[in-house]
Amino acid sequence: MADYGVLKTLHVVGAVLLVGNVTVTGIWALLMYRARAEVPFRPVARAILWTDLLTVTGGAMLTITGILMIRQARLPWLELPWLLRGITALAASTLAWLVMLLPDQVRMARLDPGDSGRLRVLFRRWSGVGWGATLLLYVAIWYMVTKS
Repeated sequence: MADYGVLKTLHVVGAVLLVGNVTVTGIWALLMYRARAEVPFRPVARAILWTDLLTVTGGAMLTITGILMIRQARLPWLELPWLLRGITALAASTLAWLVMLLPDQVRMARLDPGDSGRLRVLFRRWSGVGWGATLLLYVAIWYMVTKS
């Protein structure tokens, strides 16, 4: 089994990739949405889908190394409130991404460029759910760091 220090380092790198990417993507998308008169939003939506490769990579690193560290340290994760809360927040954020965010991203990428009304509805929902899902990731970090 891998060294615990290596696992923990990869775990933090996964968290940085995941949380950093979703945070920057949200800000970047908002700026591009506001400039949609000059910059068509369809290519922006497609770029968001490509940047999700970093999101998936970070999330996979975070999850796999987390499981390996729990197993290696023999942590009773169901009995540790901070760990259970952190896992739950990550799972809820992931579920929001899979069920709502990713489908809306695909819809925005395929949307007729002239359909500004539908884009507005999709982007607002994507933004609201996305910032909520991002907040859950910061909550998970809080639980993991403070062990509260």
